[in-house]
Amino acid sequence: MRVLFTTWASGAHLVPMVPLARALLEAGHQVRVAVPSECAAAVARTGLVPVQIGALPMAVVRPPDAARRPRGIWPTEWPVRPAALTPEQHGVLRACGDRQVRIAEAMAQGLVAFARCWQPELVVHDAGAYAGTVAAGALGVPAVGQLWGSAAVLRLDRQRLEGPPLPGYARLMRRYGADPAREPDLWLDPCPPSLALPSRARRLPVRFVPHDGTSPDETPSPYEARRAGARPGRHEQPGRPGRPGHPGLHAAASNGRHGPDGGPGRSRPVRVCAAWDDAGGPPDAVRAALWAAEARGVEVVRVGSAAEGRPPAGPLHRVLPGCRALLHQGGGAAVLAAAMAGVPQLVVAPRLEHQLNGARLARAGAGMYLPADALDATRPGARAAGARLALDLFALLEQPSYAAAAHALRREALAMPGPDKAVKAVTRLAGPAV
Repeated sequence: MRVLFTTWASGAHLVPMVPLARALLEAGHQVRVAVPSECAAAVARTGLVPVQIGALPMAVVRPPDAARRPRGIWPTEWPVRPAALTPEQHGVLRACGDRQVRIAEAMAQGLVAFARCWQPELVVHDAGAYAGTVAAGALGVPAVGQLWGSAAVLRLDRQRLEGPPLPGYARLMRRYGADPAREPDLWLDPCPPSLALPSRARRLPVRFVPHDGTSPDETPSPYEARRAGARPGRHEQPGRPGRPGHPGLHAAASNGRHGPDGGPGRSRPVRVCAAWDDAGGPPDAVRAALWAAEARGVEVVRVGSAAEGRPPAGPLHRVLPGCRALLHQGGGAAVLAAAMAGVPQLVVAPRLEHQLNGARLARAGAGMYLPADALDATRPGARAAGARLALDLFALLEQPSYAAAAHALRREALAMPGPDKAVKAVTRLAGPAV
C-alpha cells in the first residue's frame, strides 16, 4: 500500500507523523513525505523519503499579528463554544484560517501533481496542512488528519469553526475536482483524554511517541551521558552562567526529610527544565524567574532558545526524566513530552492554542498557566512578574498534588494505543483488500 504524508512545516508539525510513518514502513507499506523544499532536509533526517513540492513564500507562512499575541479574555473551552466568541475573536480565527488556506494554495499544485503520478491509496496530513485533504479529494482516496497535541480539533477551514468552508478553501477544493464539504475520514489524536475537548470528529487515540528529529539510530544527548555517569561537558554544569559547579538546592532541603526518590539522606539537586521555541528566547519575566530559581539552588536545564546562547541540554523528551517541573510555552509536543514523563508544567502561553493547552493542564491539576500578554514588558515589571512566576514554579515543586496529577496524566498517556494499532485503523480505511 502506498501512503502519502504531507505537512507544510518541520518541527512540531512533522514530528507527530514520524512514528506512524515508521510503523507503516515496518508493516511493509510504501511511504513518501511531500513537503515544501525548505522542510526536505528535516524529513530526510528522520530516515523517511522526502518529496519536494516547491517552496513556500515567507509572506504566506507568516502568522497574522492578531494570532501571535491575541488580546482580551477568550471564553473557557472556546473551540467547542464558538457562539460565545466576540466578532473580534472570530476575526482572529478567520485570519488564521485564511492563512492556512493560502499555505494550502501554495502547496496544492505540486502535491496533487505528485499524488496523481504516485497514486497513493491514503493521504495522511498534519492538522494544519489542508492541501492534504485537497489531494485526497482530487484522487478520491481516504484522508487522515494527524493532530499534534492540541486540546481541540480546530476546524479553521470552516466559517465560525462549525459553518460552511471558507470561500477560499471551497474554491481550492473545486479547482481540483474535490467536494468542498470533504473532511478527513479520521483524526489521529495523541492528546490524553483528560486534556482533550469533546468533538464530533471521528478520532483515534494514539499514544505520543517522543522523537527528536533524527533517524532511528539516535545517539544519547550529553545530558543522557551525564545521567549514565559520564563526565558532563562544561556547558552542562548546573547553576547560572559563569557559576559552574554551583551545588544546587537539594531535594532533601525542599521537604526537610527526603530526597527526590523519597528516601532519607538523599542529596540530588532539584532540577527543572525550561524549554522555549521562539527564536527570540523567553520573555524577560521568564528569564527572571529562572534566575530566581537558580538563586535558590534549583538546577535549570535549558532546551531550545531558552538555552540563551549555550548549547542546549538535548531533546526535551531526553531531558525531562529526573526533572521536577517544566516551564514552557504550551506547545502540544512539549505538553505531551511532559505528560509522558509525569512532570508538572508551568505554561506561559503566547498564542491561542498554547493558552488552551495551559488551561486544560491547570484544569487537570497537572500544572499552572498564564497568558504571556499578562506579563509586564517593562524592566521593573519583568522583575516583579519573574518573582511571581518563580513562586508558581516553587509551588509546583513543593505541593504534592501537582506531582500526583502529573503522574496520573502519565498513566493515562501510556495507556493509549501505539502507532501499530493506528496502522491497522488507517489501512482499513483504504479497503479490505489492502
